[in-house]
Amino acid sequence: MSKPSIGFIGLGLMGSAIVNRMIKQGYSLNVIANRSRTNVDIAVAAGATEYKSSRELTAASDIVMFCMDTSDSVESRVYGENGVLAGAKSGQLIIDTGTSLPGSTKKISADLAIKGARYMDSPLGRTPSHAVDGLLNIMTAGDKADFDEILPVLQDIGENIFHVGPLGAGHTLKLINNFYAMTTACAMSEAFAMADLAGLPRDTLHQVMSAGPLKSGMMDII
Repeated sequence: MSKPSIGFIGLGLMGSAIVNRMIKQGYSLNVIANRSRTNVDIAVAAGATEYKSSRELTAASDIVMFCMDTSDSVESRVYGENGVLAGAKSGQLIIDTGTSLPGSTKKISADLAIKGARYMDSPLGRTPSHAVDGLLNIMTAGDKADFDEILPVLQDIGENIFHVGPLGAGHTLKLINNFYAMTTACAMSEAFAMADLAGLPRDTLHQVMSAGPLKSGMMDII
């Protein structure tokens, strides 16, 4: 079966890694530039098509995916005469893979529904290096039928894919996940700082903590 064309907005570190992965997986990618041309030029050189507006990109795509930093950034691309909303089509799937506010997600969904388009939140876990190899964690929320439809696409970029509930649940869960991750990182940083003050080697502390229930993937990142 032919793969859907993907309009991708947000080619930062994570977004560009996903785009290049999808091109290699045989998808037709439509992209748009924002602050920097570097990653867009790389994507175009690999076979992506560049569009000048979000409206044109959306009209030319089967599925539209966002990978932006904040809800403000997402809304700036959705609204306006050249925005995604203006180009949205009935039945089209539009997916936000960034870390957005659940309230904004629900507002955008309601506005897109007027055009007959469907909206999902599908934030990502792990890093751009995982995206290169299609090993992201993906927490998708929205209608279950829409999830089943988009699942083959998500399986090409992710390793652990979850349907976490109704619209907004994905972004809510991602914010909780980030809170827990940062709390863990702060606690471990304090532990290593105390080891330094006490004259204990960091490697020794790491070995002891890694041998027990404190072992954490975050420990290896820090």
